[in-house]
Amino acid sequence: MSHDRRRVTVLALGTASLALMASPLASLAQDDASPAADASMAPATVSEACQAANLGDVLKNPGRLTLSTDNPSYGPWWGGDPSVDPDSGWEVSYPPSGEGLEGGVAYAVAHTLGFTDDQIDWLQNSEFSLAFQPGEKPFDWHMAQVSILPDRAEAVDFSDPYFDANQTLVANAGTDITNITSIEDLKPYTLGAQVGTTALTFIEDTIQPDVQPQVFNTNADAIQALENGQIDGIIVDIGSAFFVVAVQLSNGTIVGQFPASADVGQVGMVLEKDSPLTACVNEALAIIKANGELQAIYDRTITQAMDVPVIE
Repeated sequence: MSHDRRRVTVLALGTASLALMASPLASLAQDDASPAADASMAPATVSEACQAANLGDVLKNPGRLTLSTDNPSYGPWWGGDPSVDPDSGWEVSYPPSGEGLEGGVAYAVAHTLGFTDDQIDWLQNSEFSLAFQPGEKPFDWHMAQVSILPDRAEAVDFSDPYFDANQTLVANAGTDITNITSIEDLKPYTLGAQVGTTALTFIEDTIQPDVQPQVFNTNADAIQALENGQIDGIIVDIGSAFFVVAVQLSNGTIVGQFPASADVGQVGMVLEKDSPLTACVNEALAIIKANGELQAIYDRTITQAMDVPVIE
């Protein structure tokens, strides 16, 4: 197996290739457009039953769309400055800004259904796995890089995917693990990942290290353990890896990404099980894929990254 340094498509949606380019810091420095920035794109129309005016009995709060994400939420998935609304309780990012990849997709889907910005409310999810536990949901849909997995789909509905993300190894620069040249080389190292994620499944099922992996309640906890030298590396999706290295670690580096053939996280919106809104969300997603709006959001929020080695 080789550690091949080459440019590859690391995020993809449907048949569209979404290639990463240049430096990861460049995308973090860019200001995302507002939720209304894509209004100039000629929208297609969802079916009459899926138009906002006809969804009253479907919504958690009639006449209003209730969305949810984790708090804190991080770029490049979310953006905005929470200080604009200091009483809101949002940390790090401000989802009502519509910034970031998932923020942009959330508002694009909402607009395609016919909702205006002032008809959208946001809920804060305090623990990643709560969103896809069985039972009634307080939100119409939730977005937090939640991978579509069969066991989760027994408890909730998932929308069609809006992106795929390769798994990636992040470590402290200059440490021994940065010299690995294959998945086999990772076996003696202590790896970490957030509980309930495809990253943890990837460690357990694909890497199968000799050392028991460390499991953390949040990615922030895993990152802190890496910073403290308690673990050798963490596995996250590639979009998150750029933010971790650029912002959250003092001396972090992306060691490499794993090819899509090894594992890829297909990410979708979470809805209550058997929600009648699921079909409508999928209609709207299909429209923003077809008219190029989804690609524009991607280009605006994850426009630049870097050549990342592929670990095979």
